Amino acid sequence: MGEGRLVIVGTPIGNRGDLSPRARRAIEEADVVYCEDTRSLRRLLPDVERLPPRISCHKDNEAVRVDRLLEDLAAGRTVAYVCEAGMPGIRDPGMRLVRAAKAAGFPVDVVPGPSAVTCALAHAGAEGPFVFLGFAPRKGTARAAFLGDLAGRRETAVVFEAGNRLPKLLRDLAAVVPAPDLRRVVVARELTKLHEEVVEGTLLELTEVFDGEVRGEVTLVVTPAEGPRSAPEPAHTVARAVLDALTDPDLRPRARAKRIAELAGLPADEVYRRLAATGDDPDAS
Repeated sequence: MGEGRLVIVGTPIGNRGDLSPRARRAIEEADVVYCEDTRSLRRLLPDVERLPPRISCHKDNEAVRVDRLLEDLAAGRTVAYVCEAGMPGIRDPGMRLVRAAKAAGFPVDVVPGPSAVTCALAHAGAEGPFVFLGFAPRKGTARAAFLGDLAGRRETAVVFEAGNRLPKLLRDLAAVVPAPDLRRVVVARELTKLHEEVVEGTLLELTEVFDGEVRGEVTLVVTPAEGPRSAPEPAHTVARAVLDALTDPDLRPRARAKRIAELAGLPADEVYRRLAATGDDPDAS
């Protein structure tokens, strides 16, 4: 057995036909395959009679798998790592394994594969630099800071979001972007899958298009802001959004309290009680 080696393998993000011959060969020839989900490997290669031994390695146990990986590499084994879909390390586990293998002096190979980020950028026809921001924080000042930063970006930005949270993300972003009727966005849903959908329009238009139930995985491509960058400070962004919620005549008290609670990172019941005490009484609506 030769020198141990770690091979990071990109896998399809939704269409099994996107598995490259090189990726297939890397998996089949490995002595052992570390997988984010051991079941997904059998679905990916249903026609292979004998797969290499598989070891579960996901975000919750990746740290403890490092010692096992180093033992396998020290024994001269070739170890392949695959995540459930896409490239390991891009919002998926794998990078701890890479760092550990390199630190121990073992070679690391990368077999490239499909990526929702680059696929969405191609759909958008985006040119120039871009930044990948991952998933938006769900609430509080972290979300406000994220949206403020995104609003002021002078390069194309790529964001992941779950379909059921897409409408809220679009509305929240439109609230902090200076000209939502001009800022263009591409929403790419279920990329490479049977029900793939790509919709392009202004941010304001897309808040109307996606105002109901949305399913699946979504990748957003947000075009750059025009003019000099001036991203709002987090506190300023929160204050502005809270003021909008306080003065929105279409929000009923419960909805108003929930909105402010999400922005400020406070319990909704506490906000509701305080609003009621100041005169925003649900019984008066």
